Amino acid sequence: MIPVPLRFSWFQHVSRGVAVTASTGAAFVSIVTALYSYGVIGRSESHQSIGNVGAAWVRLRPAVDTATALGDTVLFAATIADSKGSILIGAAPVWTTGDSSIATVAADGSVIARGPGATTVNVVVGRIVSSARVVVRPRVASVTIDHPPADSGVSLLEGAQVQLRARPLDARGHLVASAIPAWRSEDSTIAAVDAHGMLSAQNAGRGSISVTVQGATAALPVTVAMTAADLAAVAGNDQRALAGRTLAQRIVVRATNRKGAPAAGKLVTFRLKGGQGRLDPATAVTDADGRARTQWTLGDDPGRQVLLAGVESLDSTIVVAAEADPVSANTRVTSLVDALQARAGSVLGDSVGIRVTDSSGRALAGVPVRWEAARGSVEPIATRTDSTGLVRARWTLGTATGRQRLHAIVGSADSRIAPVVITAMAIAGAPASMALGGGDRQRGTAGAPLAEPVLIRVMDAAGNGTAGVTLTLAPSGGTMRDSVVVTDSLGVARARWTLGRSAGEYTLVARVEGVQRALRATAQASPAAPANLSFDDAPATHGGRRTEKRLVALVALVADVYGNPVPDAPVTFTAKSGTVTPGRGVTDSHGRVALRWVMGSGVAEQRLIGSVRGAGVSGAYQSQPAPAGSDVAVAKARRGTR
Repeated sequence: MIPVPLRFSWFQHVSRGVAVTASTGAAFVSIVTALYSYGVIGRSESHQSIGNVGAAWVRLRPAVDTATALGDTVLFAATIADSKGSILIGAAPVWTTGDSSIATVAADGSVIARGPGATTVNVVVGRIVSSARVVVRPRVASVTIDHPPADSGVSLLEGAQVQLRARPLDARGHLVASAIPAWRSEDSTIAAVDAHGMLSAQNAGRGSISVTVQGATAALPVTVAMTAADLAAVAGNDQRALAGRTLAQRIVVRATNRKGAPAAGKLVTFRLKGGQGRLDPATAVTDADGRARTQWTLGDDPGRQVLLAGVESLDSTIVVAAEADPVSANTRVTSLVDALQARAGSVLGDSVGIRVTDSSGRALAGVPVRWEAARGSVEPIATRTDSTGLVRARWTLGTATGRQRLHAIVGSADSRIAPVVITAMAIAGAPASMALGGGDRQRGTAGAPLAEPVLIRVMDAAGNGTAGVTLTLAPSGGTMRDSVVVTDSLGVARARWTLGRSAGEYTLVARVEGVQRALRATAQASPAAPANLSFDDAPATHGGRRTEKRLVALVALVADVYGNPVPDAPVTFTAKSGTVTPGRGVTDSHGRVALRWVMGSGVAEQRLIGSVRGAGVSGAYQSQPAPAGSDVAVAKARRGTR
């Protein structure tokens, strides 16, 4: 080690001491100066501060300010002082707002408007808070009109509507949402606008729509064009012609506007549904009366053909129909059945029908078919042939029995297609009633057959005679040739009836299974021809006496071979002795004739003879006079014979 001189070492220690002393003094001076500058010592009117130390109060200017556009900047100044009123320089205040959606504040106190409303601006220095108020009230500086076309103007068709929207803007171009627009139409007969900005096109023309918001105004030109609101066929609808032929009348359609006035200059398009046929022209422009015309040539397939017509600005189309009748040379019609049989009045099912094809056998769909029933009624199941060429009908037969006919007529008379004839045999239904057709209330002779048979007709509910029905016959007297008979094809049964031997009324009862009510016929049996004449004593008169001893009161009785009294028979009486009264008489309803015979004065046997004129029938009464002194003669009657 190299030794250091002592003198040099002392000098170093002295130098260090001087340096430390000088540094300490400088630091003290700096502290004192800082305390004076920031107002800790001394009486300076304006001091700098150490942070917010020493701040006693804060004041904001202005107390209230207003922004009229979003994005505007409002400047607020904060004055910070100590307790002695000296303004502090270098303080660090903190700025805030009560609602940042209305306004925000920067570190230098500049407030920027963000949304309409009012809020507070706050400045904080330590524990000291000072507030001011800022109002953001956007003011409309200009207004624009928004509409869907987004063009310089708007064009509408009559009757159309469009929603307009006003955009009121402040000075910086921000939307003023709270502003209420006032709408106005220059000519409401052309275009009208409501309070909500709904624009309605009224009539063709030019006009203008304006809107005013807080004194700012904007205008929008409006053009309303005439439009066709309706299209109708005015001529040529529902024509008919042979398939492939041109219709005799042109098709005419007419376009009108909403008020029914002609829509002129509108393009009408015609087209054929299914692509059959031909149109000339396919498009046309409406004339001054709104009419457009085309000539229609039908397609080759028979049936209903359709033309569609549409006009610009109208979404819907109209339908014009025409009937294409089949051509006989290329049409074949056949019946599904040749002949049918059913009860009269019943409904034949869908088996009744025809098929329509062309000459090659191809089914013709949509061909009109008309049905005609000579009896009964017919209800079409369809009026046109289906995709297989078939068309059917429900045929209700007439109530009368027998052969019935139904005609199927295809197309029109111009088609010259012969009608198809379908036949059905209508037969009677179940027995429902009976009626006498003849032979009732006949008069005949006892024991003899009636001159005419009894005719009994069995009928169904419609009154048709029912064939093959068995009847059971029950006479009250006499005999029947057959106790069971069967109805013929007309529903009539014939019954031969021989009356009984007793004169009087007879009843014949006929019954049929299924018919509740029996049928009754009557006949009157008269006595047969006189066959016997006999005498009988007349009944004694009550309380009477014979005034003559030779007087005999008698009753002559005329009867037929069965013992039935014969009325109205002419009788002649003769006596060989004595007198008889009357000499002629006619039997009463009981076949009797009362007479008085005064015998002769002789005592020999006496005889009274009675005869029926024209019948060869006679009878005798013999009497033996009583002896002298006797009151009554003894007599004996004898029956006469033919």
